[in-house]
Amino acid sequence: MYKFAIIGLGKMGSSILEGIISSGIYKKDEILLCLHSEKKVIEYEKLGYNTTLNVEDAFMDSEIILLSVKPQVFPEACINAKKYDFKSKCIISIMAGIKIETLTEYFMNASIFRTMPNTPALIKSGVTTVSTNVENKYEDTVLEIFNSIGSAYMISEDLMDQSLPLNGSMPAYLYLFAKIFIEMGAKSGIDYETSKNLTAESIIASAKMILQSDESIDTLINNVCSKGGTTIAGLYELYDNHFEEAIKKCYEACVNRSIELSKK
Repeated sequence: MYKFAIIGLGKMGSSILEGIISSGIYKKDEILLCLHSEKKVIEYEKLGYNTTLNVEDAFMDSEIILLSVKPQVFPEACINAKKYDFKSKCIISIMAGIKIETLTEYFMNASIFRTMPNTPALIKSGVTTVSTNVENKYEDTVLEIFNSIGSAYMISEDLMDQSLPLNGSMPAYLYLFAKIFIEMGAKSGIDYETSKNLTAESIIASAKMILQSDESIDTLINNVCSKGGTTIAGLYELYDNHFEEAIKKCYEACVNRSIELSKK
């Protein structure tokens, strides 16, 4: 019996595998990788992993199974799971929009975790939300797995849609925000790389201030501003152009689309 199996090894699955190995959660000989091609099998066997092309090997011979296939191929890829009893086993899904209720139809009697990591997991800075169907012994292990690629937080499943703009989609919104400032800096004559570094490092430092300061975010904003100064001039433009309302609409659109997709 393998301690851990991964079904589907794309970018996110590979990042989780790397995090698990580098953190020492599992050793290579305790892991089974379910791959989609002979080429991948050869590649990972050379690295010392156990591999298979048959998803049912993972169902039968693994205690904890990570599902990292695309949501649209999940029903076909895992249809044969319905003939197995997963009592005393754990299923972890990173598939967007697939509810625990759906997963229980496939994995009878399993302890099931629905998770949503974000793309900074690729550089071990991911932020992952985690929910489960029942109180079970695997919670600490699942959190440890996702903490190996960043940080992880338990939430109730009924808040998964509401949390998506805060972690799953947040990188895209910040990238757009940063992109405009970087381009404006470069357009003004600042070297592009310097403009990028100034913007990105300021975002990182500001995020750290939010996490580490005891002051409210409103106070942090005010601390940067001086009456009649440069910062307040820019803020007035954001307020006048309904920046806050645009952010609220962005949040709501993201949540509503997540709800729509989960109903399909």
